[in-house]
Amino acid sequence: MLIQSKKYDEKFIWIKVPKTGTRAYSQLFHPNGDEFFVGNKKLYHIHKPFSVLYTQHEKKYSGFTVLRDPRTRFISALKHLADLNQQCDTNNCINHPGKMPLNNMDDLVNFLYDNFERNCIPKNNKDFKEIFGVEFINYYDSFFKTQTFWAYHPKVKYFKYEKIEEFNDWLYNSLGIDVAKLQKVGTIKTNHLEHLNFEDVLFKQVVRHLFYDDYQVFDYQEEI
Repeated sequence: MLIQSKKYDEKFIWIKVPKTGTRAYSQLFHPNGDEFFVGNKKLYHIHKPFSVLYTQHEKKYSGFTVLRDPRTRFISALKHLADLNQQCDTNNCINHPGKMPLNNMDDLVNFLYDNFERNCIPKNNKDFKEIFGVEFINYYDSFFKTQTFWAYHPKVKYFKYEKIEEFNDWLYNSLGIDVAKLQKVGTIKTNHLEHLNFEDVLFKQVVRHLFYDDYQVFDYQEEI
């Protein structure tokens, strides 16, 4: 998504990293610009990494993005998958969450360790479709690929969700965009995973394993 500064003769590539709590910013930048439909059903916006967007724009523009603590980002992804599961029935399930075990923490941790190498690379030459047993692998592709995959590049300026005011200030000072019109979107109304203890030490360890590069490159810390 290409953003024109309202203050300077400069354009930037906005990289929307999945599950970083920034969908509202995409809608602020381009209302309805990242939605698509199958029939009359609105589907999720399409994410593209900076490397792809940079090439598409003939390597002319720098990029900017917002990152999120890897563990809270992954928890958000798990809650989203659980929410999808609640929406499914035998006749209507556009995006089924597949066989991700979300009934207890032990099964979840074992499933992740058994199927993924460091940085979410599937083990034993498997792919996401085989691991999760569903056709709609774009969700897993988004949730499991690291933030370094989406946004790590010397021409990308990144901000952290945990210090979102710094991002808001930069938007105003560099792009002339006032976030006063920002509207919250995409909220999951019900927490279907209240039975899982995300403070569990093994869960924290597996998240460090899954998103190793994010911790190292973007200087996130996790107390275990």
